[in-house]
Amino acid sequence: MNIIKKIFSFSHEKKTAHKLYKSIVKQSRLPVFYKDYGVADTFDGRFDMISLHMILVIRRMKLDIDQTRTLSQALFDYMFEDFDLNLRELGIGDMGVLHRVKKMTKAFYGRLESYDRGLASLDDNILMAALERNLYRENKVTDNNLRNITKYIRRQTDYLDQTNIDVFIAGELKFNPELVE
Repeated sequence: MNIIKKIFSFSHEKKTAHKLYKSIVKQSRLPVFYKDYGVADTFDGRFDMISLHMILVIRRMKLDIDQTRTLSQALFDYMFEDFDLNLRELGIGDMGVLHRVKKMTKAFYGRLESYDRGLASLDDNILMAALERNLYRENKVTDNNLRNITKYIRRQTDYLDQTNIDVFIAGELKFNPELVE
């Protein structure tokens, strides 16, 4: 009976992770990031925006880790399964996919650490430096775009922190609809 319960629980967690991930991708694909905030509308730019929103969600879920540990892992796994699938759809072979997914995993963890440090600080310059290095990479970014994306991230962080954890557990994630202009 315990095995059946674990299988059902995993299946439920995976379904919930799928719903959360769809919300993350939907938010990450908003045209404002690419048209107004200067994020590159490329595979790498989309990876960076999905990673950024994923980090905001995981950061919030960590505040209630006892309730969200399995779901957080399922969400992480789902994201990288999606990246794997997208790379394959681009025509990249097995060895190339394996290499790129490893590289993306390392990049994700680097961003997680960097953004966590920036979000923990009251000094926006720390977060802005992390964004300039990771989100914009070698692309030129205006000070205005950097300030706007930083304000956006702070607003989303505050909004998600105030969201009851049951919303995440139910897979009903909504981001703050208020975007910085």
